[in-house]
Amino acid sequence: MTFLLKTRKIFYLIFLIIPVVAFAAGLVPCGGPNEPECTPCDLLVLAQNVIHYALKIAVAVCIVLIIYGGFRWIFAFGDSNNIAAGQKAIFSALIGLVIILAAWLIVNTVFWLIAYMGGEDYTGTWWHIKCH
Repeated sequence: MTFLLKTRKIFYLIFLIIPVVAFAAGLVPCGGPNEPECTPCDLLVLAQNVIHYALKIAVAVCIVLIIYGGFRWIFAFGDSNNIAAGQKAIFSALIGLVIILAAWLIVNTVFWLIAYMGGEDYTGTWWHIKCH
């Protein structure tokens, strides 16, 4: 019986991860068939694509934690420990989201400065670097 429960959990986990892996397609902007050669600017674009991908996953995790905290709070039925745990989960998820967004802001600004000082093959905005 325990084996079936573990197998079912693994199946659900794989079922949820497959769209996330497919969503990661296209992170590398160069070097493939019918694509231009890679340049140092493309390395920044790759790093920025990975960071944006991780940011999307982190936001999704934060949303799930907020929903979990809300359900725990709603279904506490007056139990102060469950109410406090639900509030703590929501608060922690929101603080984590603020930290993640602040880190994204700092990293993208640094990438923009590197690309801007790097030379003539840079175009785009500070949150979306493009190479010629």
